[in-house]
Amino acid sequence: MGVLEKNLVRAIDTRVAVFKAKASDGSLLVDSMLMTTCASMIADIIMPCCCMLCNKTKLEALLAETELCSHNEMLIKKLALLVYNDLARCNGLG
Repeated sequence: MGVLEKNLVRAIDTRVAVFKAKASDGSLLVDSMLMTTCASMIADIIMPCCCMLCNKTKLEALLAETELCSHNEMLIKKLALLVYNDLARCNGLG
């Protein structure tokens, strides 16, 4: 993992720390409004360098390194899809 990715992980962890308890008890996965809000916050952080994270696999790898998503494959996949769709929409692709 490069310096950029490490900085993104740190920024994501700082910004979405409020969702950490919801992720650990599983309620983040079932509350679509919380999930969408979390994904939107992550997309805002990634937006300036989204061309470097242009696919879901790269997003999943980045999210897997965060404290929010560590060891939760379902959360990683759902958030990656939401973040990817948000980034695509903001860049006129969706």
